[in-house]
Amino acid sequence: MNRERGHLTKNPQEAVDALLWIKVVGIGNSGAGKTCLIKHFCESKFSGGYQPTVGVDYGFKIHTINTIDLRVHLWDLSGSPEYIDVRNELYGQCDAIFLVYDITNQASFDSLDTWIKEVVKYSSGNPELVLVANKVDGKSGKRIIPTGDGKKWALQQKMSYYETSAATGDGVDTFFTELLTAVLKKRKTGMIFSAT
Repeated sequence: MNRERGHLTKNPQEAVDALLWIKVVGIGNSGAGKTCLIKHFCESKFSGGYQPTVGVDYGFKIHTINTIDLRVHLWDLSGSPEYIDVRNELYGQCDAIFLVYDITNQASFDSLDTWIKEVVKYSSGNPELVLVANKVDGKSGKRIIPTGDGKKWALQQKMSYYETSAATGDGVDTFFTELLTAVLKKRKTGMIFSAT
């Protein structure tokens, strides 16, 4: 294809600079469902075979909020204690952090305080923080953590609370859309780090 110099209507660098890049980090105990939530959001599918994340995993999606295309980078951080050094490097300069626990696993809920301490210690800026209660479909076992306990913990931390099922997709799009809407609002008011 032959093109003449100056045929573009916009400077390519200006076009790239105008894109909104969003960095979102997912944390929580191994097996809570972080990877499955990200996969469902990015690819609209569920992967049933459990494979623990080794260090970090990554997802990407262009998601539109109020006619604005966001380039969403989703960092799935391993919940294993031996990867704390990897996690600590990735908390910086993020726009949002979602903390996931498994409603059928008491240990994943009990560790929320440890996770929030890690966030406070290593994150920078003013990321949007939300709590996600995952596996509400009942396929993973009987619910152990009542909704009220999750909501109470989230309220104490001044976090929004969501219930999701990565297996069925229930609540997943709502959670991510509301999280990204909150990030966009913070960006407009200058209350959040602007990732590049």
